[in-house]
Order: sequence, then structure tokens, then C-alpha cells
Amino acid sequence: KVEGNLPVKGFHDPKDFVNSIQKPRVIILLVKAGLPVDKTIETLSAHMEEGDCIVDGGNEWYENTERRQEAAKQKGLLYLGMGVSGGEEGARHGPSLMPGGSFEAYKYIEDILLKVAAQVDSGPCVTYIGKGGA
Repeated sequence: KVEGNLPVKGFHDPKDFVNSIQKPRVIILLVKAGLPVDKTIETLSAHMEEGDCIVDGGNEWYENTERRQEAAKQKGLLYLGMGVSGGEEGARHGPSLMPGGSFEAYKYIEDILLKVAAQVDSGPCVTYIGKGGA
């Protein structure tokens, strides 16, 4: 598994972006809650395949998260809603992360979350919240 010093590439075409990601794909969204998330998911999921995973880190209302989880499941996609807390300090030193939804999806990205989360004496600030909306 390659880590660090990876190239960064921008995309204009959503299909090209999705196809550039190693399978099974994991796409983490940090988009303003509400309609922008729905539109982003609609656009990206059109090019995703069964078993791919969407993680919404936009601090969404739990009922929207649960609605999106069900829609993703119908397409064969995994979905997590993930609370992200920490503000400016979180941006500089790592956030507190609270993923909820598909446990299978959580296991896909657990290693990533443990690395990017804030670290305290007792370990990384990540807690899987459960199956529902976080």
C-alpha cells in the first residue's frame, strides 16, 4: 500500500474522477449539507459500481443521512455519514470523527480515519457511532 507523497490531480469530468480511483472506490465528501450533497452524490454515483463507498463528512441532518444510506444501498453502494468536529484546530491538528452507517463501509476506511483524526493519549479521536445517521 502506497502512502505519502502521492501525486495530486484535478478533474473537470466526474466520470474521469471516479474512474481514476482504485477499486473498490471510497469517495469522501466534504460538501455543504443539504441539496449540494444530494447533487454531488447523484453525479458521482452514476459512475460508481456495486461495492463502492461514499462517505459524507458534511455534518448532515441524520434523517437525510438515513435516506441517502437507503438510496445508496439500492444501488449496491456503501454509505457513511460522518460528523467532523474540530474547527480551525481540527484543520491543523486533526478532527474528531464520528462515522455512522454501514459497518462494512466503516471498515473500508477505518485505517484512513485513524490516521487523519486528532490524536490524544488514549488514541485517535474516531468512534463508530452505529448503523443509523451519525
